[in-house]
Amino acid sequence: MSSLVLTPELLEEAHTAAEYLQWVRTLISRVKEAPDGLEQIRLRKGLAKELMNEALPIGLLASTYFGGSEQVSISLKIGNQSYDATVSDCRKNGSSVNHVEVTLASDGDNDYLRMLALHQTGEVSGLGSVKKSGTRRTGLTIRVEREMASHAEVLRQESDRLSHAIVRKLDKTYPRNTLLLIGMDDTMAFDRPDNVANLKATVETCLPRLRGFHSVAVVGLQQGMLLSWDTKSAI
Repeated sequence: MSSLVLTPELLEEAHTAAEYLQWVRTLISRVKEAPDGLEQIRLRKGLAKELMNEALPIGLLASTYFGGSEQVSISLKIGNQSYDATVSDCRKNGSSVNHVEVTLASDGDNDYLRMLALHQTGEVSGLGSVKKSGTRRTGLTIRVEREMASHAEVLRQESDRLSHAIVRKLDKTYPRNTLLLIGMDDTMAFDRPDNVANLKATVETCLPRLRGFHSVAVVGLQQGMLLSWDTKSAI
């Protein structure tokens, strides 16, 4: 299979919830075949950013929240509009979701530096603190500590990332019936009741401020965890 050049037109193709995730995973595999493909994916270069940060979480949502239905069609939208995807849910008792806004519960620049260190060295700690010196112009040195984090610290970090992701979306106006989709690393959380309870408590604390959304969903980018809430604003 030949390597793939991503274009906005390709990423905006409409696909059913039944096929969306596999379509995204196929695109990722084909991008990786390019000489710089792995770098594009890891460092979110060019349209690989939309592929990994928007299309992939939407694909996971399609297969869980939308039940992998043939009657649900989803299309990513590239650009600066107040949503990241449109949804046509034609099921008899459908969700009434019309749009999806995507964000990530991440460590921002530290996540980029961690992935850059991984790309440069081939291995990196997923929990160690990130330290850098220099600049991209003068020469950037990254050190990711080989350290363990206590379970209490993991819970705190997961809660902080999730709450910060929510807060970033509170001051904007979205079309009616927009679902807020939050992608996160669920490597630690997906099968641990205390981690899941911690995530639920974090979102539920914010729910009174999320009534501008139809609903809220958290998807795990590694293990496919799904948590979702109705904000009571759906029509």
